[in-house]
Amino acid sequence: MTPMAWELRGIQAHEAGRPGEAAACFGQAVATAGTARSWLGLALSQIDLGEPDSAIASLRQAAALAPQSGVVSHLLAMLTGENPGRAPDGYVAWLFNTYAAGFDDHLATLGYRGPDMLMALANRFCQPQHNLDIVDLGCGTGLCGLAFRDHARQLDGIDLSSGMIEQAARRGIYDHLHQGDIHAVLAALPAASADLLLAADTLIYIGDLDPLIGAAARILRPGGSFLFTVETGAAGSGFRLGRSGRYTHADGYIREIAGGRLQVADQENGKIRVEAGVFTEGCAWRLVRPQA
Repeated sequence: MTPMAWELRGIQAHEAGRPGEAAACFGQAVATAGTARSWLGLALSQIDLGEPDSAIASLRQAAALAPQSGVVSHLLAMLTGENPGRAPDGYVAWLFNTYAAGFDDHLATLGYRGPDMLMALANRFCQPQHNLDIVDLGCGTGLCGLAFRDHARQLDGIDLSSGMIEQAARRGIYDHLHQGDIHAVLAALPAASADLLLAADTLIYIGDLDPLIGAAARILRPGGSFLFTVETGAAGSGFRLGRSGRYTHADGYIREIAGGRLQVADQENGKIRVEAGVFTEGCAWRLVRPQA
């Protein structure tokens, strides 16, 4: 068999949930003509098999062949304990393009509560009156937008993944959808143009939140709110990239970076999802732009 044929068999085995078979197929591929894709496939299989040291070695081989790969660099960072400021765009787009078609069903198996946690905060300060200009950051397939549609006069969504944007468009709930990095898209929006910003399960792919808090303070009208979720866990005093590939954020860190730009108005701790039978602890926050 050719290396490409082994890769294809490895991909099929990986998607079918057979990591041992996938690792064997990718092993054959790298033994004959190791491409970055073959080494990455082998590494992903080794991660699934609980073999982080082997995965690191495979990822380093992939990195030598594709030094600009955001997927490879992020996986290496999460396995080696590095703590970069954010996940590369290439990693985020790859991850969510992979999941897009079955994303809602996948979240249902995790008992995902992000939109519910944000709505619990929203219910404490506003009622659905179709009077808010809302921007949904990392909108995904539109689960959060669906929950907040009745609050919106205008509802816009932003996502890096073309697959997610396609799924969100099918819901027909957004007035405008923007594909791109949320920092770049927000920078192009007029100042003081939004009443409410939403970010459910988006900030877990951004460690350093300082630039985003600055952007939110610029975009929000006085009195406007930024509602978002983070995972907590072992974040220490700041943010930390975990073996899940996601970031955790400490309570004190959120309060510190809000600074004088946004004020902490509310928060609610809870279990945001279940993975492998283990609850993931999270927190929903409401930050408010001070009145002028």
